[in-house]
Amino acid sequence: MLKSTYIFFISLFFVTTIAQAQTSLSGYVKDLFGKGVEGATVTIVGTNQRTSTDVDGFYKLQIEGKQLPKLEVTSVGYITQSAVLKSNETYRDFQLKKDERVLETANVRGQTDNQRRVNEIKRSGFNVSVIDMNRYANQTANINQILRTAPGVTIREDGGVGSNFVFRINGLAAKIYIDGVPMDDFGPAMSLNNIPVNLVDRVEIYKGVVPAFLGSDALGGAVNIITKQRNRHFLDLSYSYGSFNTHQASLVGMYTNPKSKLSVRTNAFYNYSDNDYNMYTEEKYGVLVQKVVNNKFVNIDKARRFHDRYYSSMGQIEVGLRDKSWADQFFVGLTYSGNNKQNQLGATINNPYGGNWTESVYMMPTLSYKKQNFLVERLYADIYANYGYNVTRNRDTAKYNYQWDGVPIINTTGNAPNPEKYIKDNTSSVLGRINLNYDFDASRNQSLNLNYNISTNDRQTYDKILNHNTSGLPKNLVKHIAGLAWQSQWFDKRLVANLAFKYYGIDTYQKIDEREFDANNQYLSGDIVTQTRYLGYKGYSSAARYRIFKDGGVKFSAERAYNLPEMTAIYGDNFNVLPNWDLKPEKSDNLNGGFYYNTFFNENHFINVDLSGFYRLAKDYQNTRIVSDNGQDKFQYYNIPGVKIYGGSFEARYGYKDVITAAINGSYDRAIDNQKYTDETNQQVSLTYGYQIPNRPWVYGNLDLGFAQNDWFSKGSRTQINWTTLYTKWFYLSDSHLGSLASKNYIPTQLVHNLLVSYSWNRNRYNISGEARNIFDERSYDNFRLQKPGRAFYVKFRVSLL
Repeated sequence: MLKSTYIFFISLFFVTTIAQAQTSLSGYVKDLFGKGVEGATVTIVGTNQRTSTDVDGFYKLQIEGKQLPKLEVTSVGYITQSAVLKSNETYRDFQLKKDERVLETANVRGQTDNQRRVNEIKRSGFNVSVIDMNRYANQTANINQILRTAPGVTIREDGGVGSNFVFRINGLAAKIYIDGVPMDDFGPAMSLNNIPVNLVDRVEIYKGVVPAFLGSDALGGAVNIITKQRNRHFLDLSYSYGSFNTHQASLVGMYTNPKSKLSVRTNAFYNYSDNDYNMYTEEKYGVLVQKVVNNKFVNIDKARRFHDRYYSSMGQIEVGLRDKSWADQFFVGLTYSGNNKQNQLGATINNPYGGNWTESVYMMPTLSYKKQNFLVERLYADIYANYGYNVTRNRDTAKYNYQWDGVPIINTTGNAPNPEKYIKDNTSSVLGRINLNYDFDASRNQSLNLNYNISTNDRQTYDKILNHNTSGLPKNLVKHIAGLAWQSQWFDKRLVANLAFKYYGIDTYQKIDEREFDANNQYLSGDIVTQTRYLGYKGYSSAARYRIFKDGGVKFSAERAYNLPEMTAIYGDNFNVLPNWDLKPEKSDNLNGGFYYNTFFNENHFINVDLSGFYRLAKDYQNTRIVSDNGQDKFQYYNIPGVKIYGGSFEARYGYKDVITAAINGSYDRAIDNQKYTDETNQQVSLTYGYQIPNRPWVYGNLDLGFAQNDWFSKGSRTQINWTTLYTKWFYLSDSHLGSLASKNYIPTQLVHNLLVSYSWNRNRYNISGEARNIFDERSYDNFRLQKPGRAFYVKFRVSLL
C-alpha cells in the first residue's frame, strides 16, 4: 500500500514537472471579418519553434521553460502582428489587418492544398461562387437548405425530410459531386437533403461551364461539396431535435500520427423524422385535402400527414498515409449507408398511400491516391475508384386506398382488394476516375488537364410476388466522359483563359418481360426482349476572366454540352417514377457573362457585387410530367424538343468586421418553348411555340441579415442572430395561353421567413442554437402542389474538440 502510494506521488510529481516545463499554447488567426487565415506562420521569437495555421486559422505550439515568450504572426497579404504572452496564458487569438501594398499574386509559397484550391477558384475564368459552410455549423439545416439561398439555384422538393427533389442551376440540370466524385455513386441515403452542414467545409457552385477535372456531363453547372479534412486531430459532434419528431446527428473526426503519418478519418450522420405536418385545402390553387362522407369525397380544411416517416444513416471510415515520398495522400475507405422511407404521396396529393415504403442498404469500398510531381516535376495525379452495391426494396402492403383522415377506403363494389406489391432491385456500380494536371512552369501560367471518368450501373429487378419473374431483369447503363483542358494566364495574370474539349458516351442495355400468363400462372405467349443502344457526343467550352482593376473584373464563357440521362430517368424507380427508354440526352449551347467587384474600405467594411447573365439553346430538354398508371399519379421524364432559356442574377453582400453581415440576391430565368413545328413537313405550328414552359419557378430571391457579438456573457463566447427570407414568384402549372386563365391552377407566390439564434462558448468548443423556420406559417409548395412543412422549431447542440 505504501509502495503504491509512493509510486503515485512520484508519478504525479513527474507529470507536474513536465507540465510546468512544457505548456501547450493554441489559438486562432483570423482577419477583421472573423474568417480564419489559413497558412499563417506563428513563431516564438528567438527560437526555431513555429507552426502554420490550418483551414480554420487554428494553430498549436508547445512552449518550454518558464519565461514569457513573444509570438509573431506573419501571412502573405497581411500586416505582421506580435504579442508577449501573459503568465499562465494558454490561449491567444490574433486578428490580422490586410496589407494593401501586397499584390494579389505575390508569394504563393507555403500555401496549403485548400488555400491553393480556393485561390485557383477565385482567379479562374469560371463563373463560380464558394459557400463557406463553417459559418452555418450551428444551424440544423442540410446542404439543400443552404444551397437554395444561392443566386440562380432552384431546388424543388416533394415534402419534408428525405423527400425527392429536382436540382437546377440557371434553369438547367446540374450535377452534384462530393470531393469531385459524383454523388450518384454514394447510394440513395447520400443526398443533398440528408448531408448535415457539419460534415462540409465549403461548397463550390459552378454556373454554366464546368471545369474538366470534374468529368461532368452537366449543362447548367455543377456543385462540388468539399468535406472536412484536417492534418490535425479534431472531432465535431452535433445533435438536433425539432418539430415533427425530427432528430439529426452528425460526427466528423480525424487523427494523424505525427511520426508515421498514418491517418484515420471518419464521417457519420443519422436523420429521422415523422414528417407529420399539416396539409391544408387551398381551393383557388387546386390543393384539395379530402375524405369520404356518404360515399362521396368532400373537402376538409386540413389533415395531418400520417404515413410519411423517414430515416437515414451513413458511416464512413478511411485509413491511409500522408506526406510520403510516393504519395501525398493514399487512402482506402469503406462507406455504409441505408434509409427507410414511407411514401404517403405519389406525384400529387390526390391519392394518399397507407402501406407504401422504400428502403435501401448500400456499401461502397473506395481507393484514392494523390501526388504532386507524379513521375515528372509539376505533374499532379488524382486517381480514384470505388465499387458500390445497393439493395432497394419497394413495397405496398395496403389492401385499400386511404383518405386524408388516415382511414382506409373500404372497397364496397365487390372488386378484389389491391394486390400486394414487392419489388427488389439489386444494383452494382463501378466508378473509375483519373485526373492529370501538368504545369508548364512554376508560376502555373500554362497548364494542361486530362480527365477520364467511367461509371457503370447494373440493376437486376425481382418481383417477389409473381413467381414467374424471380430470375431478374437486368438493366445496365455505362457512361464515358473524357476531357482535355488548357488553362493559361496572361498580362501579369490579369487574364485567365480556359479551353476544353469533351467526349460523352452512354451505353444502355435492358431486358423487358413481355410474357403473358393466365390466372394459374401458366405461360400463354410473349418473350423476354433485349434492347441495347450506344450514343456518343463531342462537346467543347471556353471560359475567361479579365481583372479590369484590383477589385473587379468580368467573366465570360461559352460551351456546347450534354446532359446524359440517369438510371432513374431511363429505367424508373419501380415506385414513383415510370421508365422512358426513349429518353434522349439533353444538348445545350450556352453563353454566360458576368461582372464582379469585391473591395474593403476603411479596413472594417467589405462589399461584394456580382452580376451575371446567360443565354441557352437546349435541344431535347429533360422535364418531368404526371402520368396516370393503374389509377395512380406518377412522374415520368420526357424530352421537350427545343427550349430557349435566358436570364440573369445578382448578388450584393456587405460586412462590417465580424459583427454585421447582409446579403441579398435575385434570379430570373425564363424558359421558352423553341420548337416551332410538330411534324416533319414543317406545316403544323406547335400551340406552345414561343410560350413559357409551365410548372417551373422563374423569379426568385433571398435575403440574409446577420448580427454577431463576441464575449457577451463570457470571455471566448460568441452570440449570433440571423434572419433569412426566401421569395418565389407564382407560376402556372400548365400552359398559360391555353384555356381560361381564371380556371388555371398555379403555385402561389411564397415568402418564407426563418430566424436563427446561436451561442457558443469556450472558444467555439460548445455551441447551442435555436431555429424557427417558416415563422409565419406560409403555405409553401414546390412540385405539383405538394405542400412542404409549415412553421417548425429546432434546437441543436454541438461540440467541437481540437
